[in-house]
Amino acid sequence: MSTEHFEDSEFACPCCGLIIADAVHRLQNILEKIRFFAGGKSLEIESGCRCPKHNAAVGGVAGSAHLTGEAADIRCAFSQKRFALVKAALQCGIDRVGIATTFVHVDISTDNPQDEMWLYKGD
Repeated sequence: MSTEHFEDSEFACPCCGLIIADAVHRLQNILEKIRFFAGGKSLEIESGCRCPKHNAAVGGVAGSAHLTGEAADIRCAFSQKRFALVKAALQCGIDRVGIATTFVHVDISTDNPQDEMWLYKGD
């Protein structure tokens, strides 16, 4: 069940095709709202679901919301787009945001600490 602007395949683990449909669909619905609040421009998913092997290979942390299909890294290389994405994510109720030079991480995990924003080092 893809949404208007997102295909399930965009969220599949690149090494094995893992997709956790229920979580991904909940995330897609919120990403549709973020897309609207960020000005309606397309959002390119850099990373969605990850199997434990792929998560380790990319330096993901234990307990990452990517492992449960509850996270997406959205490609973003410009400060104005990054600001619009973060602002829209917060407006849409996202409580966990990571900011990198090339992407913004958003997740809907309720198992991980809430009301957190972090920076990625050396990306």
